[in-house]
Amino acid sequence: MTIFDLRKAYHDSLSNMRGWLGDSALSGRLTVLDRLSILDAWQQEMVEFFERNGHCFACNRPIERCECPND
Repeated sequence: MTIFDLRKAYHDSLSNMRGWLGDSALSGRLTVLDRLSILDAWQQEMVEFFERNGHCFACNRPIERCECPND
């Protein structure tokens, strides 16, 4: 996948997440902590998705050109 494909997938997923979290019928019973936990897990999945496809989530560069500090 190109970075453009990855970014499109990210934005599509983000839009779906916003819609889901904004739908009171689906998420109205969730606490703020529940919502934050869901968003944290989603973001981690996006990090892994980018890495599996050879790009850094933070800087969007190919992994071999990434200069982000390692944790």
